[in-house]
Amino acid sequence: MEERIIRLPELITYHQINEVWEESIACFCTKSDMKNISKIPPVLADMFSFIVVEEGMAHYILNYKEYNVRKGDMLLFSPSMLVSLTGCTDDFRCMNLMCERSLFEHMLSSNPAFQTYSYYFCRTDTPVAQLKQEMQTAILKCMEQIRMAIISRNTYQKEIIQSLVYTCMLLVLEVIEERVSSLPVSLGRTERLFHDFMALVVAHYKREHYINFYASRLSVTTTYLSRIIRRQTGKTAAYFLGGMLYAEACRLLTRTDYTAQQIAEELNFSDQSAFGKFFKSKAGVSPHIFRLKGVNS
Repeated sequence: MEERIIRLPELITYHQINEVWEESIACFCTKSDMKNISKIPPVLADMFSFIVVEEGMAHYILNYKEYNVRKGDMLLFSPSMLVSLTGCTDDFRCMNLMCERSLFEHMLSSNPAFQTYSYYFCRTDTPVAQLKQEMQTAILKCMEQIRMAIISRNTYQKEIIQSLVYTCMLLVLEVIEERVSSLPVSLGRTERLFHDFMALVVAHYKREHYINFYASRLSVTTTYLSRIIRRQTGKTAAYFLGGMLYAEACRLLTRTDYTAQQIAEELNFSDQSAFGKFFKSKAGVSPHIFRLKGVNS
């Protein structure tokens, strides 16, 4: 089964979605007659996504496991998840909130409470949750407000959209906290270590780029910490540290007028050249070209 990576701009073009803000956030209703809805091959969507089913049923394959989702179900997708939609009923309808990876990861880093998201996405084998009626209503209402804010053009559109997305994340966090608290405690030692590692990453990623700092703070060897992170997530410490740094670099390039030198200093790179090499390895283009594309998009 081929694992193809798809980013948000490509996905919105494929499905002809109009409710999109700056190719960073999309919030829209999916129905059975949506463009190309019946033709979604397995992909690794390089974004974070929440889906709440309003009516009908759909059949998804998530990380090679099959799920039939129905009214009241919420699906949470992360960039590391292999997703395929193989069919749906004629009355299927759901609301989708999709957020470009770097923007979402910046939001995760902006509030220590959101570290539970990283813990959940790395721990869960079942990315489907059944919502209580009041929570379903609240999340759907917030999603509709985001959709309308994207459609409506006004002076403070950016601030309104980001505030609403933040609110939606907090609502979903209520569901995630309940799921995380119900996870088995018998596996506690290694999982607590990973959770503490993520908490330290959120607090220190701008200044501390290497695993040895985190291992020292956790009183374990770098080899042991690396092994625990790999066992819990299938990823390396560099994946999490690099991802947070890249997300913040993208935000600074698109949302501020900081120079590349100032960003390098803000993110504790040895110099502008080191920052440029790091950024190009992630984005495929230099910080200057990335900023120009953002300005002209």
